[in-house]
Amino acid sequence: MQILFVHQNFPGQYRYIARYFAAQQGWQAYAIGEKPNVTRQIASLPKKGIQLLGYELPAEDGPRAMGLASEFESQLIRAQAVAGVALRQQKKGLDPDIICSHPGWGDSIYLKEVFPRAKFLSYFEFYHQPDGPLVNFDPEFPTPIGGRMAFRSKNAMNLLSLEMADAGVCPTQWQWNTFPEVFRDKIQVIHDGIDTELVAPRPDIRITINHPDTGPLTLSRDDEIITYSVRNLEPNRGFHVFMRALPKLQKRRPGALTIIVGGNEISYGKAHPSGKNWKDVLLDEVGDELDLTRVLFVGKVPYETLLNLFSITSLHIYLTSPFVLSWSMLEAMACQAPVLASATAPVMEVIEDGVNGFLFDYHNGDELVEKAAVLLGQSGMRRQAGVQARQTIIDSYDLKTLCLPAHIRLIESLLGL
Repeated sequence: MQILFVHQNFPGQYRYIARYFAAQQGWQAYAIGEKPNVTRQIASLPKKGIQLLGYELPAEDGPRAMGLASEFESQLIRAQAVAGVALRQQKKGLDPDIICSHPGWGDSIYLKEVFPRAKFLSYFEFYHQPDGPLVNFDPEFPTPIGGRMAFRSKNAMNLLSLEMADAGVCPTQWQWNTFPEVFRDKIQVIHDGIDTELVAPRPDIRITINHPDTGPLTLSRDDEIITYSVRNLEPNRGFHVFMRALPKLQKRRPGALTIIVGGNEISYGKAHPSGKNWKDVLLDEVGDELDLTRVLFVGKVPYETLLNLFSITSLHIYLTSPFVLSWSMLEAMACQAPVLASATAPVMEVIEDGVNGFLFDYHNGDELVEKAAVLLGQSGMRRQAGVQARQTIIDSYDLKTLCLPAHIRLIESLLGL
């Protein structure tokens, strides 16, 4: 049996399921991803078992579409590149029984023509509703009519993939609910899974981080540490709310060190009109009010470092607009970190205020400051919530007992195994 994974930034959501099938006797596992990303991931994947196939996008040789058509055109160009790789590999024996693909970049949309007998299992992450929860969610970033048009346009690949797929998966109930009701029966809610054996409390861990002003800092759970972690620092994940609250929080907790994890690119949303990254924009706005000797921007860090930070943090702060839920929040909970998060719909599917975490109004920076300051002074309350947080992940998102078996059952059912 052959299984093919298609993801622009492989492994992405397939990091566990791909490893599983690569290790199974009687299965051949393949993956197609954009060549620079695939090359970067080689070291972290099994040396044997997954045959990695990279594709390159063609150089622009003429005018490209503009405006709302540009994203769709880029998806089709990418799909052609992937189809070319697949056709070449087909001559070498690639004939997948099932293709698992993330349609967000359009990679796999032509693979049904290359492999007509293959079953398709697509990862449906989010459906952009032109009148949905993201529209005018943040008054600072209103959604004009052009933005609503863009939301509708973004669903083109989702809709093509929904028509083509034999089945789909979606990681959370709330994200599943964003899809039109007519398609929901085709999609199962199965989270990617949290490996709670690996992602677990490390109470005695000590980590050393270099501070640009004071040199190396060795930190442990004995220190008062506030963490904030996202892929990239941007408003969609509430970075502006967090940064504007930080000066007041520093005054309330003068001994706290804040560690901010995240890059300076754009994952979601738009760049600032000035062309500056959002970190510099917010530092220009509030930097003079901050004690920057107690704020560490560490950029993107290795996964092991992130888990160590989650294990020593006194309080992990997470914000998101009504959008896809980050792995990082669930991983922080699995590490028994006390989490203070925005009371937005994707978060509230997981966190019950005062039980396994704490919630505040996304739009109320003062409430963020007040709750964070109180919690930092209540170690027992934080510890109890952290214990319950880990239990939530074990009970509902555990990789080995829940999520991976559910994925395997779905794949086997599609293949009639």
